[in-house]
Amino acid sequence: MAGKLFIVGVGPGDPEMLTLRALEILSKASHVFIPVSGEGRESLALDIIQEIISAESSITELVFPMTSDRQIMESAYRKNYLLVSAVLRTGDDAVLATIGDPATYSTAWQILKLVHNYMPEAATEVVPGITSFAAAAARAGIQLAQGSDALAVVSSYNDPVKLEKIIDCCDTVVFLKTYRNRELVLEVLRQKGLLANCVYIKRCGLAGEEIIRDLSLLPREADYFSMIILKKEGLG
Repeated sequence: MAGKLFIVGVGPGDPEMLTLRALEILSKASHVFIPVSGEGRESLALDIIQEIISAESSITELVFPMTSDRQIMESAYRKNYLLVSAVLRTGDDAVLATIGDPATYSTAWQILKLVHNYMPEAATEVVPGITSFAAAAARAGIQLAQGSDALAVVSSYNDPVKLEKIIDCCDTVVFLKTYRNRELVLEVLRQKGLLANCVYIKRCGLAGEEIIRDLSLLPREADYFSMIILKKEGLG
């Protein structure tokens, strides 16, 4: 009998934001997989859970390269699937920890899809986690949406026309991963006269957390763990 795969969202960075279900699974896990952007790179997911998992747990890195090259990513997904499936085929359970929430811009979902496709006999469970934007909104004191408000969460900014359309049709827009093309996002917001309706949140729940409400004061270097929240009706 194949083991069970758990895809566990571990939240935005603060271990206190782990769910009770995540704590239960992680504390019992024998085989833990963690995502990294390159071999030997640091893993925020591991930083979050290292005091929770057992000292006897095996920890395996899964490399998800930071690239838009589809061929490279597909190859990485396949290699990572083989590592995970090797454990499942022994009958042992496997836990793949991912920052934030597995269903929200998480490459861990690609491994889940491969398990569904090639190991249908293996049971799976997805454990949701607190998203970075939910945590950031709470820290900044912003209600993202209410009533009939439209909320958009975006992480790709290569198309300024599409970006403008999203801004035009939504009441609140969360711009994730603003280390990429931050100037493009700021220019679109500037042209629409919306900079004063934005707040910048950096490293939410981590050391070095910063909330900036005047976007003219943004640091020169864009942090990987940063986002901008636009609330068109005002942030108050």
